[in-house]
Amino acid sequence: MERSAVPELDPASLPMGTQVGPWRLEGWGGRGTYGVVYRAVRVGREEAGCVALKLALHPEDPRFEREVKLLSSLRHPSVPRFHGHGGWRHPSGAVHPYLAMQWIHGRPLYDWAAQRNPSSRQVLRVLAQVARALEAVHAVHAVHRDVKGGNVLVRPADGRVFLTDLGSGHYAGASSLTQQVLPPGTPAYRSPEAWRFVQRFGHDSSARYAATPADDLFALGVTACRLVTDEYPPSTEPGEDTAGLWRVDSEGPRPPAAINFRVELRLNALILQLLSARPEARGTSAELARTLEEVAEQAGPEADHPLFAWEALSPASWSPEDVAIAVGLHQRPRRRDRQVVRLSEQRDAAEKAEELTRVRAPAEGSPWRTRLTALAVGVLMLVGDWRGEPREASPEDGGTAGLGDDARTFVVASAPAPSPKGIRLEIPPKPFKGQRKAPCPKGDVEIRGGCWTKLETQAPDCQEYAYEWKGGCYLPIIPAAPPATSDHP
Repeated sequence: MERSAVPELDPASLPMGTQVGPWRLEGWGGRGTYGVVYRAVRVGREEAGCVALKLALHPEDPRFEREVKLLSSLRHPSVPRFHGHGGWRHPSGAVHPYLAMQWIHGRPLYDWAAQRNPSSRQVLRVLAQVARALEAVHAVHAVHRDVKGGNVLVRPADGRVFLTDLGSGHYAGASSLTQQVLPPGTPAYRSPEAWRFVQRFGHDSSARYAATPADDLFALGVTACRLVTDEYPPSTEPGEDTAGLWRVDSEGPRPPAAINFRVELRLNALILQLLSARPEARGTSAELARTLEEVAEQAGPEADHPLFAWEALSPASWSPEDVAIAVGLHQRPRRRDRQVVRLSEQRDAAEKAEELTRVRAPAEGSPWRTRLTALAVGVLMLVGDWRGEPREASPEDGGTAGLGDDARTFVVASAPAPSPKGIRLEIPPKPFKGQRKAPCPKGDVEIRGGCWTKLETQAPDCQEYAYEWKGGCYLPIIPAAPPATSDHP
């Protein structure tokens, strides 16, 4: 008699509809070294929204137990909100641990910056939110150990920033899961003191470097430098540090403002502080967050200038060096494509308008909700008239040794960053393409031949996606396209 075959189910590519504990899989989020992330909903409570469900690729993976304990101990709006954990049983009998956390649509930090032209003030606010998240991690005697651009998400709908992927994290009392001298992490973000430990104790097979909050802060300094210059600082690895930049008595790396003169000087000083070869000089995450917030509020108008020049040359005119660098950046360093940035800003506005429908709508299916949804669709249609899609930045930050890079679309919320001052959208001289024209239905406002809806907000406090008119804030009425009447194109 033939033995029945065990179903070939791979945890990395489960069919949609598969139930994992109380969750049903509805989409794929991403894959890392040890885990895969799916978008999932709770069976019977689908209206509660989706979560990011991280499933172990290997049975009984102890990393998940450690991440569950760390994640469940944190309560902070910029850290993934924990929803539960359990085990999924493979038909073979093997049990793969999983955990669920809140799902958030966000852009990885460097992609966010590549598709926009942020100011020093915007960067200060982004870094302040990451520092606040690290403050929460360090407060429970834990370290993240893999702070980098790929693990920081920016949500365009409200500018909120999230520190994700605690799979490489460690906390007091947790057992070590690696057999190497250095803990999990990404090489480009490794601190000088970690490498000094290797030089001193690397010959001892039992030696283990214990990462500290100062390591997280150094990694944040690397992240900040890359964010404002499109370049990483020189490598901290001793074999590559031929100039001795990372010795304790060294002056350190080249200042970011010397690479990009548009960097605000106090932001430049804070980045250099984080990149100090002396761990004690970096301060604490709480001190850093407070200083970043203060500088963001107190900085003068120079902090609102875009950090990058507008691209003036076609790719065919770029130098060979710029072409080589652009393979990773998808652009020449320290330059931004005006059309890509403009399209990204329009897409951000559309997401904000869509979020407005969710926040203001009192009930599903109500007339006001229907109207707001139509407004969001209208903004999306305006976005669609812009030329092309922005180029996606290529993945970076490779080489993580821990449970990193599992997905780029998790997690949660902090206070929204204030909008830059002085941004005003004025009613155009004629209606947009597709906008409803006069005569307008009851409740709408006719302005310059087009139909508009007035928001409760008053000028000058209009959001970035709203238009000002005689002291009020307005959105264009653009009817949604009618549904198709045939299944055939």
